[in-house]
Amino acid sequence: MVKTYTYTARNAENPEQVVTFTLRDSRMSVGVGAPLEQVGRAVGVGDDEGRVEQGAEAGSLWLRPLAVSLIERGTRPVHVDDVVTDLEDDWLRVRAWIRAGGLRLIPITLIDGRVDNLVAAQDFVEEIQARKTAVELGVFGLLDYWGTWIAAGILVLVTVQRLLHKGGEKEEA
Repeated sequence: MVKTYTYTARNAENPEQVVTFTLRDSRMSVGVGAPLEQVGRAVGVGDDEGRVEQGAEAGSLWLRPLAVSLIERGTRPVHVDDVVTDLEDDWLRVRAWIRAGGLRLIPITLIDGRVDNLVAAQDFVEEIQARKTAVELGVFGLLDYWGTWIAAGILVLVTVQRLLHKGGEKEEA
């Protein structure tokens, strides 16, 4: 049976700006509440109210569906082990790691600001922690990051190069 939990975070200053987090077992999906007016402002189409100005190029209107599509693609479900939450006072920060090749590559911030319902935000943070504890993948810790593997690879190359260089000096002597 799938255990589903949904939390909708609303911006405390502008309640029209929302992000919906849906937890299904050990995965979290994100629904960005991006009305076309917000998308229009983000891509530079329309005025401050999101209305398309007369004389706007017809070619620029296709940017709205493209922007919405990009937002949706960038927010596909992530494993709860890749989600980091932090709540201080009414400030909620939710980050998720994008993986490549099974290793954490890029952290993305899903929300970073004041929310209007502190109790619901606290419940959400606790639910994330509970699901992380229930899953416990036994992740590699530090070895779960690309940067660690790249640094280790460079260290090995430098060490091998120095050993080969010392071996070449002994043969010349």
